[in-house]
Amino acid sequence: MPNILETFWPMPDGVKLYTRITVPCGVQKAPIVFIRTPYENAHNGQAHDPAVKNDYDVFVEHGYAVVFQHCRGRGDSEGVCVPYEERKDGLCSLAIIRTLDIYNGEIYLYGGSYLSTVHLTYLDTEPADIKGAVLNIQTDRMYFRNYRNGCCYDFCNYKWWLKMISRAYPQQALDGAVRRPYKNLMRNILGTDFPPFTDTLLHDTYDSYWRDDPRTDVIQHLKMPVLFVEGWYDFYIEGMLCMWERLPEKTKARSAMIVGPWGHATHVSSKAQYPLPGGDIPPDYAAQWFDSIRKGSAYPYAETGKIRYYSIGCDTWKTAVSPQCAGDTLRLYFDTDRTLKEAPAQTEESISYRYDPEKRVGCFPYGNIFQAAEKGSVEGVISFETQPFERKMRFFGPVRWRMRVKSDCEDTAFFIRVYFVEKGVAYNLTQTICALSSQKADYKAGDEITLDLCTPSIAFAVKAGGKIRVDIASDGGVYVPHANVRGHWAEVTESRVAENTIFIKDAFIELGVDT
Repeated sequence: MPNILETFWPMPDGVKLYTRITVPCGVQKAPIVFIRTPYENAHNGQAHDPAVKNDYDVFVEHGYAVVFQHCRGRGDSEGVCVPYEERKDGLCSLAIIRTLDIYNGEIYLYGGSYLSTVHLTYLDTEPADIKGAVLNIQTDRMYFRNYRNGCCYDFCNYKWWLKMISRAYPQQALDGAVRRPYKNLMRNILGTDFPPFTDTLLHDTYDSYWRDDPRTDVIQHLKMPVLFVEGWYDFYIEGMLCMWERLPEKTKARSAMIVGPWGHATHVSSKAQYPLPGGDIPPDYAAQWFDSIRKGSAYPYAETGKIRYYSIGCDTWKTAVSPQCAGDTLRLYFDTDRTLKEAPAQTEESISYRYDPEKRVGCFPYGNIFQAAEKGSVEGVISFETQPFERKMRFFGPVRWRMRVKSDCEDTAFFIRVYFVEKGVAYNLTQTICALSSQKADYKAGDEITLDLCTPSIAFAVKAGGKIRVDIASDGGVYVPHANVRGHWAEVTESRVAENTIFIKDAFIELGVDT
């Protein structure tokens, strides 16, 4: 049975953070895995039962001591939580770790989502005793998690913020709170503003507010090997693949990345509506990564210097250096008969549709692989589809989309989602969205503008008899509905109904062909 010590570590301002130290039985010195979380509920001072197994016992089984801490203002820790302000507590806790009797000069970092964020906030200091890390489902450029081409994702995840600050603000009134101007969202819910959140709404351009965050571009400071783990359906996928690309070359050569068929997790969800056999990674994947660093041995679940990825529909794991390195491409052109063809359409025709931001289409769920609404069944969604494929084809990388569009409003948004179709059912793959003002700041109603965009990367296969489908709309599902008026999206007070138009001539999507 491992030895467990529960204690409270004092921070410089006097706040004490609940910390649980687990040491393998009979061990005097050990490498330490450091984990910080805001998600564990307070257990009212009752000692944790060592007989109850938890997710981090695998590290102890591999000979690591675990320092597990509740973040400030969460769980059993004192203080008030202000999301993302974790740098000082993280650095102070590292200093305390170095004074522990069990400390052997080696620290390893583990965490996913916010548990990864807490480490990203201080890694620019390049601590020499941090020998490796497993960082999951999180990016070091938070702007690109919150915004895409001028459109805001899910009000910057405001419900998560509310959960994080619930100790300081237990009285929360959600009913009727989501109304324009959206900059008053927290005031509507809490009765007072909460600037750390509201600032994320108001800074919708990549300005100094984002660039000066200590997390931003921290990956470029990493000198120790890191394992990134991500899912194709996670909203961080673009940011995590970008982190992989920005790793220093010497660090990347010793690092690895695993991308599976998941959402904001590291395993296949029970909500997945398409079979994903073999889509999980073993539960000891992180401990094995740390072992490979310490022993200088090969990592069993991925090749260093490369990305190991799951190809959806192909049901296999493959390896590549980068998601950008696909060789051949397949270009599919839009046509007026709502099809996708390999030859461009010779037409000047267009297709128009009505977009009312106050009437959500509700057919673009995200975060997992889901079945699509039947083609043509949702107003304001224009669908295009290929003929059945004659042979199986695999694809890998971002999907490029080029199309001329216009609106009768002074600003609006256009959204695209890509699917594969199997046995008559469409399953979502990847998507992107764009506000016209993000492409042309002085856009005027009636102007024609060419959108040349890329979706986040994806890996999938279309089997013989299957199809590719593309939906175009202006409601992006998980994105804040564009008001169709000029002005800052969080400050506008009214909305309009738009007639939006897509032009068929020379419009296409382009996919990287996987070998």
